[in-house]
Amino acid sequence: MNKPFIAIEGPIGVGKSSLAHKLSQTLDFFEEKEIIGENPFLSDFYEDISKWSFQTEMFFLCNRYKQFKDVAELNQGVVSDYHIHKNKIFAKNTLNPTEYHKFSKIYDILTEDMIMPNMIIFLDADLDILKARIAKRNRSFEHQIEDDYLLALKKDYREYYESLKNNGEHVVLIDTSHLDFIQNAEDYQYILQLIQPMIGDLTHD
Repeated sequence: MNKPFIAIEGPIGVGKSSLAHKLSQTLDFFEEKEIIGENPFLSDFYEDISKWSFQTEMFFLCNRYKQFKDVAELNQGVVSDYHIHKNKIFAKNTLNPTEYHKFSKIYDILTEDMIMPNMIIFLDADLDILKARIAKRNRSFEHQIEDDYLLALKKDYREYYESLKNNGEHVVLIDTSHLDFIQNAEDYQYILQLIQPMIGDLTHD
């Protein structure tokens, strides 16, 4: 029986951490949380993306590498509020071609033998919804996020989802623009109904 390893992905503010927490409780899975506030470059990054993007992405990559290595030692199922591949998605939007080439080589070396999620839940939402959710959680370093940046992330995540879907991977895309899976039990049950068949496939492959 395989160990389910679910990653939840999508643009900033879409609800990844909230859904990961609820799923970890429902499924009795280990909850893998992305390190955000500990990144010492993040505030500088949002003030000057071109200057601080390489340092920011390298910090995230090294931390996510360590976290995924630790996950490989667990015996229970895992639900994570990120996939390490998000580093390449963000780096594509922030690094110049020379930096991105160097970053990609490091990424490939670190991840070549790494355990990866065997199911990915992609969340999306309308731009206005994302902005409202970002404002509501009120993280100081996110106040300067621009619309074009969010739109680029939405586009890249959609393309990543399509590529995995076309390869037959266990993926599902959920538009959360009109869902409140935290406060509305029916919305949460709707999500569970979408993903439960895939979880069953993973445990019986």
